Amino acid sequence: MATCPICGERVGGLTGRRMPDESMIQKARAAGLYREGMCASCLARAFSPAEEEQARMQDAADNFFLSPAPVPEGATDLGLVTGYCILGTGPLPALFSSVSDILGMKSSAYSEKAQAAEREALALLRENALRKGADAVYCIRINLTEATSGKGMLMMSVSGAAVRRAAPAARLADIMARLQK
Repeated sequence: MATCPICGERVGGLTGRRMPDESMIQKARAAGLYREGMCASCLARAFSPAEEEQARMQDAADNFFLSPAPVPEGATDLGLVTGYCILGTGPLPALFSSVSDILGMKSSAYSEKAQAAEREALALLRENALRKGADAVYCIRINLTEATSGKGMLMMSVSGAAVRRAAPAARLADIMARLQK
């Protein structure tokens, strides 16, 4: 029976501390944390500081904003804003679209649903931008996907870079001030 080089307890067998599994040992070796014969408890404690550091890096990455849009001169980049809408299409549009698909026609039923979802997603994007204190959104991306693998739900998502220009319109400045409270 081996002895853990960290705590000095026996490792393995019926009375010893639990041995780490092979995947845990491989992760620890890759991170430079493993010492031959370590028990699972000591190995888990060795990971804690490394995991805390990784969590701090993830938190920093989550709060770091990258934008492909150049911010206009004199404007302030306020970060990413999003809007979305998940919309059920219902059985009738599905029926009409299958008929129009067979006939090779345009499906106005789905087009109308997609336009409604786009309007809703853009409205939410504008609201989120205003809440951040922005008066413009640059580099908008619009994406339409099926949200439920054939179950008739569409998801429209929009995103962009929220920007506060140097001199926002007075009406917008008033709305932004009220939303910030």
